[in-house]
Amino acid sequence: MPTSFDPRAGLMALMILCCAFASAAAAAGDPPLSLGQAQDLAVARDTGHGALEDEAMAMRDRAVAAGELPDPEARIGAINVPVDSLALDREDMTMIEVGIMQRFTTRRSRELSRQQLEHHALHYEADAEVRRREVRLAVERSWRELDYLDGAVTLLNESREWTRVLIDGAAAAYESGAGIQADLLDARISALAVDEMLIERRRDRETAEAELQRWTGVSAASREAAPEPPRGLATLAALEARLESHPMLRGLEHEAGAAQFEADLARERYKPAFGVDVGYGFRQGRDVTGSGRPDMLSAMLTFNVPLFTRDRQDRDLSAARSMLHGAQARYDDAKRMLESRLAAVHSSAAALAQSLELYETRVMPLVKSGVDSALAAYRAGDGTLADVIAAQKRQLEAEERRLRLRADLGVALAEIESLTGAGT
Repeated sequence: MPTSFDPRAGLMALMILCCAFASAAAAAGDPPLSLGQAQDLAVARDTGHGALEDEAMAMRDRAVAAGELPDPEARIGAINVPVDSLALDREDMTMIEVGIMQRFTTRRSRELSRQQLEHHALHYEADAEVRRREVRLAVERSWRELDYLDGAVTLLNESREWTRVLIDGAAAAYESGAGIQADLLDARISALAVDEMLIERRRDRETAEAELQRWTGVSAASREAAPEPPRGLATLAALEARLESHPMLRGLEHEAGAAQFEADLARERYKPAFGVDVGYGFRQGRDVTGSGRPDMLSAMLTFNVPLFTRDRQDRDLSAARSMLHGAQARYDDAKRMLESRLAAVHSSAAALAQSLELYETRVMPLVKSGVDSALAAYRAGDGTLADVIAAQKRQLEAEERRLRLRADLGVALAEIESLTGAGT
């Protein structure tokens, strides 16, 4: 005899299945993977995130170096050597000289260079945080997709068992002469439709599992289900206030800061830079009186003369100003983009939460009642098997739709969290 499809039985079967997986994993010494653990694992092994952190560290090292004076320059050589004999002791001015030169860039220039590179380092760190959020969101999207597909596969397996009961009942009725062949054909067609859907969901699950394994590097065979998404949602105005701290905007702020320091450095290049050059010359031989020639000491002050600034300093300053304006424009554009995306996701999350509440409180009881009514009418001879199959199909679609809404709501809330930094 046909039996009604009870969604609570499907939920119970799913819970039993999860518990069985968890027990098997615990017995093997490998507890099931949680969503948070998977996200941390994905961030730890993400090469893009690691590369940005390395670049930030490199910029910090360069900032320390930029704040120091240039290395001194040493020199050694022979001066005023006669070309006819190459003797070092014949001429008074012939000497072996060693010297050292130190350039002194201004303290302000060094400080500006250091701060500029510090802003570059902070920019890379902000980009690394953007990447971290993107990775965590991608993992949660795959995780919740797997939750949906696991639930869908469980529902379809139960529906397949239910359609087999219908086929057996229709076949028995047809063989006894109490049923018609059309009912048996409808039941078999319904079973084939369920089998086809099951093949598609299993294929989709393999794809989602491969995507998750790409991020985490481990199999998702043993994992915990994602937590139930909360139904409460903060106001859009409250969430928009948190966008100011988004790492993308922070990174663009630091980019603008680096451009500002570059402009300040360009102004410093209009000023001369000084250096000191000290040399000591060793002389050989004797002078006309027979005395040894004294050594020679030289000291010079050097400085550059920025006279022709049109194609050098002026160009540097103009380029720095253009970079600053470009960074400010990118900041404004990124802020508008984030605000637009947050508004769209907030609206979507609110609609998904309402739809999920509608399905859980009104749709599911109605479709279950429809299955019970159609089955009761069929048993009493007042309904057809086609009505039962149609009612069962509506219940299956409603159950799968509820799972889809739950997964989509979880992803929407995760994206809101990624945009606003809530919970991070």
